[in-house]
Amino acid sequence: MNQIVSVGTSHHVAPIEFRERLAFSEEQLTESLQCLRESDQVQEAVIISTCNRVEIYAVANSVRNADAAAKILVEFLSDYHQIDVGSLKKWSYVHHNLETIQHLFRVTSSLDSMVVGESQILGQIKAAYDFSRASGSTGPVLNRLFTKTFSVGKRIRSETTITTGAVSISYAAVELAKKIFNTLEGKTVAIIGAGEMSELTAKHLVANGVSNVIVANRTYERAVKIAEKFNGTPFAYDSDLDFLIDADIVISSTNAPDYLIKRRSLANIMRKRKHRYMFLIDIAVPRDIEPDVSKIDSAFLYNIDDLEAVVASNLKDRQHEAVRAEQIVTEEAKRFYDQLQIFQVNPTIKALHQQFREVADTELQACFYKATLSDQQEAAVASMAQAIVKKLLHHPMQNLRCAVNDGDADHGQYVQALQELFALDVSDENPE
Repeated sequence: MNQIVSVGTSHHVAPIEFRERLAFSEEQLTESLQCLRESDQVQEAVIISTCNRVEIYAVANSVRNADAAAKILVEFLSDYHQIDVGSLKKWSYVHHNLETIQHLFRVTSSLDSMVVGESQILGQIKAAYDFSRASGSTGPVLNRLFTKTFSVGKRIRSETTITTGAVSISYAAVELAKKIFNTLEGKTVAIIGAGEMSELTAKHLVANGVSNVIVANRTYERAVKIAEKFNGTPFAYDSDLDFLIDADIVISSTNAPDYLIKRRSLANIMRKRKHRYMFLIDIAVPRDIEPDVSKIDSAFLYNIDDLEAVVASNLKDRQHEAVRAEQIVTEEAKRFYDQLQIFQVNPTIKALHQQFREVADTELQACFYKATLSDQQEAAVASMAQAIVKKLLHHPMQNLRCAVNDGDADHGQYVQALQELFALDVSDENPE
């Protein structure tokens, strides 16, 4: 029986320095898949290479057991990236058959991601599979496996809420802003300071519909530099806060020792704005915005602790949903593995039946040539011959299927023995 194995590393087990050494560029993927394809020990292969993980999924020839197949992949990675085997074993993991299937389902469903429930990984796995398939490196087994893994990923996203809720400070800010304004289309965001978090939050807000960006900084040149990233408008910070008159959303992240936005100054701005809603996000520590600002009508103030509380709540919800998702993965992986075993056994069963029928037909024709029988007699003899074939094969085939369904680890040896003893010409079925 063919062995499905995977060898890889991820952020869970290896530092970024090691993952960088093991990563594949697009050109290297093409070359590596060709090398694996030309090997007489690997039938099919898919390579996944992202910033957080590098994994090879492969189908080894039936003459190889799972450990031997994994050793082939480890040696390939060692030779290709010039990394000693000892380091690879320290910073990597190996999965066989059912473990491989379950691991791939978990990865595609984002259960193995740095942030559980993130949606990017599904697209990355699809891209890796499409690339490998286009290069001719996949076959009936991996085509079935990856088709199923995408189905499992979609099922988890539709039957659980694992992907919902903001799980980063910047996304939490976007989520809160949407609740206040319903839509961010056409809104204006003002960034005070040049903090990385405020810039990232502004980026997410723009991606969600915010159309105008204002940047205010004590150093005007720095404001210009940040504003250019958003095609925005730079201002030199002024305590009268006039630059906030058109702002719907304010993000402040500076190192100032005192409040930059005080209640009295902002109240004047709100009157000029005729009290249109303003959403203020204070990401600074110490805080940039006076807490009493929240007492101004139509002003909604959130600090870093408020956002972290939203993130913590959403993470807790995702972890609860992850338990349900893990159950789905376990069930689907076992079901698929059982189906795959039957799929791999069926060609041998069909080939054996075909061979017995051909022998019977050949002998029947020789018998009919030598003897003079009526049509009715020939039909009776032919029916008897086919019945003998069925009865001879019934118990062996039934026992083989039972061994597969019961998870008997020796069933692969039974299949290989049948193929060798009867010199069967077995070709894989098309899975699609």
